[in-house]
Amino acid sequence: MNPWTLLGLNDDADERAVKRQYAKLLKVTRPDDDPEAFQRLREAYERVLDWARNRADEDDPYPPTVAEGPAMERSLKTAMPAHSPSDIVQPAQDADTFARQAARQLVEQTTAQNLTHQHRLAVEQGCDLLFQRRLLDRCLEVDSSDCDLLKAAIQELQWLTPWQSLRISADREIQLTQRLLDNEGVSLELALTESKERQFLAALQELTQQPWLASLERRDQLQRWVMFFLHNHKGWSAALFDRVCELFGWDDRKGVFPEPEFIWRHLVERCEKYAYIEHWQRLLAGGKTDSVEEKAARLVLQPGRKVDRLRLARYCNADVWIACERLCSTINHRYPEMLEAFPEADLQSWRTLRVEPMNAAVWTWIGWMLFTALFMIPNEMMKGPLDGVKAAVMLLMYPLFMTGLCLFAMRVWRPVCLAIEEADEWISDLLLPEWLHWPASQALLVRHGVPLVLIGVILHSQGPAAQLCYSLLMVAWVFLSPYRHPQVYAPIREAVKTFLHVNARKIFLSIVVIAAFAIYASLNPPITKPAPAHHSEQTAQALPGQLDCSSEQAMELMDKECRNAVLPERCADYSREQKISQCWRLRTRLQRELGIQATQGQ
Repeated sequence: MNPWTLLGLNDDADERAVKRQYAKLLKVTRPDDDPEAFQRLREAYERVLDWARNRADEDDPYPPTVAEGPAMERSLKTAMPAHSPSDIVQPAQDADTFARQAARQLVEQTTAQNLTHQHRLAVEQGCDLLFQRRLLDRCLEVDSSDCDLLKAAIQELQWLTPWQSLRISADREIQLTQRLLDNEGVSLELALTESKERQFLAALQELTQQPWLASLERRDQLQRWVMFFLHNHKGWSAALFDRVCELFGWDDRKGVFPEPEFIWRHLVERCEKYAYIEHWQRLLAGGKTDSVEEKAARLVLQPGRKVDRLRLARYCNADVWIACERLCSTINHRYPEMLEAFPEADLQSWRTLRVEPMNAAVWTWIGWMLFTALFMIPNEMMKGPLDGVKAAVMLLMYPLFMTGLCLFAMRVWRPVCLAIEEADEWISDLLLPEWLHWPASQALLVRHGVPLVLIGVILHSQGPAAQLCYSLLMVAWVFLSPYRHPQVYAPIREAVKTFLHVNARKIFLSIVVIAAFAIYASLNPPITKPAPAHHSEQTAQALPGQLDCSSEQAMELMDKECRNAVLPERCADYSREQKISQCWRLRTRLQRELGIQATQGQ
């Protein structure tokens, strides 16, 4: 369309009228509503403004209403009747018309290779400025793709430099600079696509040294163009952005950055995101799990096998779980695109590994409590009568004593275990099955196996029953261990913890009362009625106060007592030491009963 018609102006309008009309039309045609109409309006404005500015320097009376070239010739042939060349009188051509035709023909035949030759011809024919103006129009055409010709023209004709011979309007300088920058952007985009950031930075540094970017206005345009280029392309790192900021002197803290500000803020946010992603990628690439963040990265971003996660979670403290929670929150609320960089990330599975550490003292005490209830007390009952007070004292004191002894032994054993920890884990992985080692009971062959075997050897002296009870408890610990099923025990542990927290005072007072009663009962045993005895009376008469329980006479009396007992088979296999012990208990009890009877008789 005719640019004058598009703007609604006459072809003799001056520069001021053009600008005022363009400002009015901008209120109606906005780039957000109709980008294509705005582009046509902008192009028409630039052409008409350039024509108005240069009208005084040119003598061409024809405004750019119709495109020159083959289209003009076709239109003229259509409008004129068909006559032979001899019938038409050709008008005389003046020097200006000849110069314009020469310039047009030279521009049509110009390429990047013969530009120097064509320019020399234009100077010789006196149409240098017309040649350059038409060449500039050709380079700025919307559908122009001859980048080499534009670069050659910039170098040969020194456009956009103080040495240019053609006067170019400010708008055309901006348009020409934009076209040159867009041409350079092809190589820069290729470098980013191939992740060649060093090559990208070197090309950008070389671009800043170009002569056509020497003026302050064009350097500002370059900085805005670079900012938009980074905004429209992905694949650059935070380190590259820092180098670009250093190259142009951008500093967010000092407020030195190109406009518009919202684009700059978006770039800063992207840089922070890239820096955050690169930080976690470096942690994973290191392959270590020493720091809190390295453990969080391994648990959340690259969890791997459950065995490895359980092994790592065993050494995690509260700081690791806080780091995992913070990482997941950042991904969900700030950088959801981070999941593209870590396709194996799992933001939920690590929560199932978060189990409070086990208290070894409590579980050791529970184990000895069960051993006392299942073996020690029944064993004492097999040896003879066992009152409830003695059983309570045994159930209370024996587990506490053995737990303290085990904790002291493990404290002594711990430095040795730490010294051989790596070798212990290696040999445990080699010899123990996975269900027993990791992630089941988390047992180590040397650290846990040696103490357990030593305790089993000590208990073997108590007889096969003690060894069997201890073995059954160990098997139950392996299969029912809280290390093996942490999530199953978690509600129970939470309920117990809540109960102890609420009833701690009551429990403490109850333990004190029971302990005091047990001590009092042991110091002041209850008075019992003498049992009617037939053979016991004979035994009592045969056991004087000074009888030696280790003598043969005492052994015969114990055999006789066993034969007359209700369950003779229980004491038939007693050894000599057991008979002596039974003799001492029987003599003491009978003496106590005789003393009580004598006191009542008085």
